[in-house]
Amino acid sequence: MRRFQGLPGASAAVGAFMLTVLLGFGGSAASALWQQSATATMTVTAAANWPGSAFQQFACARVDNADKAVALNYVLPEVPVALTLSAKRSDGTYGPPHTVAGAGASGSIVLNENSQVIAENRAMSLLAVKATATYQNRTEASAEITLRLDVGTNNGKLYCV
Repeated sequence: MRRFQGLPGASAAVGAFMLTVLLGFGGSAASALWQQSATATMTVTAAANWPGSAFQQFACARVDNADKAVALNYVLPEVPVALTLSAKRSDGTYGPPHTVAGAGASGSIVLNENSQVIAENRAMSLLAVKATATYQNRTEASAEITLRLDVGTNNGKLYCV
């Protein structure tokens, strides 16, 4: 420390530095200089057991001329452990999931006014229904489709949008 004090202008430099730090000037610049030296490396590899594309197909189809039911046709890359349906509420959150029994790698889910996901949301005119497939390796894939409901008017009609 004695040799530092002997340098010309050392005390002025230390004083200016302390004044800058105490008054808060240059703090962000000093922080930026400090953080500039930090580096991070990230390597991303594809997992061998990822199921690939989520839903290869997810489409709505009219079932009958009376418009009393719709079919949600789906194709998945493999058989899921579970397939559930949930409806988007008006606040943007999803309601409870309802399990589709016997779901395979492909199939058709027929919905009518008595289907649980429809009955719980019959007051809505447009209903977003999300299907979520859960696979053996615990990954999930989901797809969403919008339906128009007239079940609140007691005519029980459902339409694909």
